[in-house]
Amino acid sequence: MTTDQKKILIIDDDQDYADALRIVLENHGYEVFHTPNIREGRERVTSNPPDLIILDVMMDKHTDGFDLCSDLKSDQTCSAIPIMMVTAVTEKTGFKFSPSTDGDYCLADDYVSKPVPVSDLLSRVNRLIQTRKVC
Repeated sequence: MTTDQKKILIIDDDQDYADALRIVLENHGYEVFHTPNIREGRERVTSNPPDLIILDVMMDKHTDGFDLCSDLKSDQTCSAIPIMMVTAVTEKTGFKFSPSTDGDYCLADDYVSKPVPVSDLLSRVNRLIQTRKVC
C-alpha cells in the first residue's frame, strides 16, 4: 500500500452491494472500508477520516443516510469530506429525490441511483476525491 492511497468508506447495510463496490474500488487503487450502519460509520469517520464517503440512504430507518449526511456536513472536523449518496430510494419508495430540488435537505456532494454503472461510479469517485476541500 502506498501512503498516498485514497481511503473510501462505504456505509451501506447491503453487504453484497458493499462487497461489489469494494472489489471495483480496490481494483482501481483505493483503500476501502465498510460499515453496515450510520452509528459505526460515524465512529469510523471520527477515528479514521476517509477521503470519500459512499453513503446509502435507507438503512435501519428510511432517513438514516440523510441524517448522517447532515450531521457530518455540520461538523467542522469532517465537513470537507465529500459524500456520494448511492441509493435505491426512488425505486423502493417512489419518492423522486433530486439534489437540485431537494438540496436544502440533502447536503451530499453527489447523488446517484442504484445500480450505478462501474464507469459512472469511478468517474464520480475520482471527481469527488480530486475536488476535495482541505480543512
